[in-house]
Amino acid sequence: MSKGQIMKIFAKVIGAVFQHSQQRKAQKKQERQARAGRSNVMVNKQSNNDPIYPMYGRQRMGGTRAYIEASDGAGNVQNTIPDPDAPPEDPDKTIVENTEFLNLVIAMCEGEVGDIEQLWFNDTIVWEGSITDTNKATALASGGYELKGFESGTQYSGAVMYIAWYPGTSTQQYDTTISGSVGVGNWGGFAVLRDVSYLAFRMIATEKFGGQLPTFTATLVGKKILDVSTLVNGDTLADMTAANYTVGADQNPADIMYDYLISQYYGKGLDRTEDETWVAGTNINLASFQQAKIDCDAARGGLGYPLNGFLQTEKQIFDNIGEIMETCNGMTLFVDGFYEFRIGKKNEEVGLPASKIFDKSTILGEIGLGLPTKSGKLNKVTGLFNNQTKKWNDDLVLFKSDPFILEDNGSILEAQEDYTMITDADYVTDLITQMANTSRDQYQINFTAAHTALLLKSGDVIEVRHDDFGWGTGAGQTQEFFRVQELKLTEDNTVEIIATTYNSALEL
Repeated sequence: MSKGQIMKIFAKVIGAVFQHSQQRKAQKKQERQARAGRSNVMVNKQSNNDPIYPMYGRQRMGGTRAYIEASDGAGNVQNTIPDPDAPPEDPDKTIVENTEFLNLVIAMCEGEVGDIEQLWFNDTIVWEGSITDTNKATALASGGYELKGFESGTQYSGAVMYIAWYPGTSTQQYDTTISGSVGVGNWGGFAVLRDVSYLAFRMIATEKFGGQLPTFTATLVGKKILDVSTLVNGDTLADMTAANYTVGADQNPADIMYDYLISQYYGKGLDRTEDETWVAGTNINLASFQQAKIDCDAARGGLGYPLNGFLQTEKQIFDNIGEIMETCNGMTLFVDGFYEFRIGKKNEEVGLPASKIFDKSTILGEIGLGLPTKSGKLNKVTGLFNNQTKKWNDDLVLFKSDPFILEDNGSILEAQEDYTMITDADYVTDLITQMANTSRDQYQINFTAAHTALLLKSGDVIEVRHDDFGWGTGAGQTQEFFRVQELKLTEDNTVEIIATTYNSALEL
């Protein structure tokens, strides 16, 4: 091929070589800025409009103080009255009465949560459910518990009188102890907080807290969600039994994605009829989610993609869907009126049918080729996450390649990724390593094919054979595979295909 021909090919290079990757990087930058502006997830916030997060898997969470009031414990709340012993020089002196007890309700998570495993007080575990407890929440509220650090003679002895855990069921009732302490008019039958998990406390208000509100966090077993592998088209809630749900640590991305997409409260509200009734398969391709769940379990040499974390409900739906996809090399597609979920994996190039192999006989015109640019390459990536082994506090792992830096003439080309759905350092390391390797290997092509190429879907792996590039199965040639990113029907009834490099060795 002549130099002129090569230049003509490169003249057709699409400007954004890594269009999808660059869009996500820009979005992640905005997300990091949003995170910097919000309170840490492991604090108690005071607000009447603060977002409540859905939590999946297993995670330590703080919450929002939904109600706080001092009282005498018998239904009379804090009140300011004239001081009967006011001196003549200060006749308007007042006193505050009914402050013996502190009543506190902390909203934790959106939706029904599996159970509570640990209770933390100011970053110290004060209660853990026994591994023999069939229901740790019941054990906590039974009255037989003893909080570490609150025993007789310790720092906070006598401070805690009552604790109750409500997992966020659709039938939960109001807390009668809080109601009795502050009065039914302040906390009564209207205060059920259904579909929101919360902790209720009644404590002796004591100077032992140093004049500050105590901070309570809890280790929770995450949201009760549908198991997509058990669903069939047409299922309704009336068909569901306990076997159709999954709850606990290490939840599968396919189950989480389905839960998020069908939620009418914090998600997209799919698989819903006009009256918002859930009917499985209404506009979600269940088979694709079921296959995605299998692929997620098989990834990383069988370690899978176990998710433990939370989604931020103040973010746009698109961004939260992207958050899930980034944990599992996922792709969300809209095909023939249905949403599909697919997972990038190894060996997708094996056994491709003839309809997914393109050569000079099926490629109309020239191929546009875009090689990786320096701005798109990475040789250093930092992954931020909440580390379960470090009390779920912020942690980071680092990928840095000296050979890559040498190739880049000593320039440090870096990126930072934040993960709110992962608590395992090895898992984050796998993702950021793949991210760096892919950035250096991936290039983009575009070409036009006959209208029959419309049978392809975004996300499909194809093979391109072209002698001018040395791509093929002949002597001295290499097979080149690509993942379809976009399909465009042109005015002359042909199809423009935009695809990026697929390398099975880099898939997890």
